[in-house]
Amino acid sequence: MFSVSARTQYGIRALAYLALRPGWEAVGAEIAEAEGISPKYLEGILTRLAAAGLIRSERGKNGGYRLAKPPEGMVMADVVAALDGEVRPVDCVDALGVCDHDASCLSRGFWIGLKSAIDEYLGNRTLADIIENRGIR
Repeated sequence: MFSVSARTQYGIRALAYLALRPGWEAVGAEIAEAEGISPKYLEGILTRLAAAGLIRSERGKNGGYRLAKPPEGMVMADVVAALDGEVRPVDCVDALGVCDHDASCLSRGFWIGLKSAIDEYLGNRTLADIIENRGIR
């Protein structure tokens, strides 16, 4: 089954939550409670998003998480890449040699087309599209 990981689903929910907050900021415990995500699991997700430069984290009494750029500038392809790496429906879309069929594989072109469609969709959608619930079909 081709599916999106829970990590990516939760990450997008956390980003949407931040995008709807004043100043695009909140503390991790608040996000976890509001979105029904384990605080410990969410911490790992937020760490990945911060490492990718999508959010900023501040420690201390007034610390928390903040979007590093406006929702309009946060491309979903970057979010998915930060949390799960490159989208790849099957291993051979990037290179031949991962199975016995190589260049004779009749379905490889189909998988490459699927990857292209997914990449295009993610590259053309932003966090603003999600929170405004527009352009998502």
